[in-house]
Amino acid sequence: MSGQSNDDLAAWAEPRRQEILQVARTLAADLPLRFLRQQAHYTTPASNHELAEKAASKGFASVNKILGKYGISIPQLAETLEVDASSIEELLGDDPHAPLVMIDGEDAQALDDEVVERGRKNAVRVFNEAEWGPTLRFYRPSGLRLPYCLGDMDYVLTHAGAGRPADAYPIDGVIFPKIEHPAEVDWLLDVLSALEERLELAPNQIKLQLLVESGWAVANLSELVRRSVPRLSGIIFGIADYSADLALPDIRFDHPVCDWARAHVINAAGAVGVPAIDAMTVNFPVADPALSEDENQRRILDRLKECFDDAIRGIDLGMKGKWVGHPAQLFVVLLAYQVRLSSGTMQAELTKIKTYLEAVREKVGATVIEGVMSDRATDRHARARLREGVALGLLSPADGVALGVVTPEEVADLHD
Repeated sequence: MSGQSNDDLAAWAEPRRQEILQVARTLAADLPLRFLRQQAHYTTPASNHELAEKAASKGFASVNKILGKYGISIPQLAETLEVDASSIEELLGDDPHAPLVMIDGEDAQALDDEVVERGRKNAVRVFNEAEWGPTLRFYRPSGLRLPYCLGDMDYVLTHAGAGRPADAYPIDGVIFPKIEHPAEVDWLLDVLSALEERLELAPNQIKLQLLVESGWAVANLSELVRRSVPRLSGIIFGIADYSADLALPDIRFDHPVCDWARAHVINAAGAVGVPAIDAMTVNFPVADPALSEDENQRRILDRLKECFDDAIRGIDLGMKGKWVGHPAQLFVVLLAYQVRLSSGTMQAELTKIKTYLEAVREKVGATVIEGVMSDRATDRHARARLREGVALGLLSPADGVALGVVTPEEVADLHD
């Protein structure tokens, strides 16, 4: 292009710049704020209606009963988890709904025709009848390699929405297991689009979360994610199947290869703007009949500590949530997020933004805030954190709107 004038350069280069930017925008999810509230994914088997209904409606209402049964006091739990007892008391008093509940029609139920049919009917019933509150409602069908896969999605997604208008459709999305190759994503997206058309739903109304559970899934992750936007609302790391697929010596939460896979999940999720969700801690806080009362008390405390520490570790890596399969796990994971992402942390980020804005008004490009260099990059980081803070209730919507990290329309949708 040598020899061209500046006007000629602008004529061909500027339109191409705009085209490139437009393509980039299509590779970023535009999630409603409520989909940033995924600190804990509570999984429950579709085949057990009672358990599924409790998971959807009652959060961790049974935690006090569990603690009482094994003589675990709040000070004792606080000492074990190394947190203030007041944090535990506050969360127990709130007894919130789980941020997300997944009705599981795959691994959590037996591969049996009768069980599968019962699970489908239970899932429809729970999606329609449970007192969900603000909980995100997701369904996990059988994976593509099982004969029940298409039937699960067809039956549950169709019957749950029968006779309902689009704005009252009772399922937020599908968590799809054991996805590995781009052609599988293409098939899945086509199926979901066909179901939306049948149900007269908006395009991409049924959100999608990908379960990364194999070597191929990690190897193909960038392409799987690229094809899934804009329907994508999360990426989940499944440690048990991943460990099995790679024949790792054991299912170990902190295995170096698992951390390598986590890094891929966190990077891919962050690139398109969806939450990265960490794996479940497989050691549940349940008693062993062969142990004494005191031994079981220690066992449960140790397993609650393990789950809490796993959650903290995930948060520090960049995970936005964690899978749980037991009400006491749900409690300690929400506690971990409450402790780590406290309102004090949000206020510190708020101070950073306000100080940087003042520097900009004074025509200073970069400044120092509490001894730390601050510029547009650090301001961007603070804004991302504060956007999450509004979604999680750690920062007032008014402050979020005033700073431009959320819009009034997003706040209104958050409280609908």
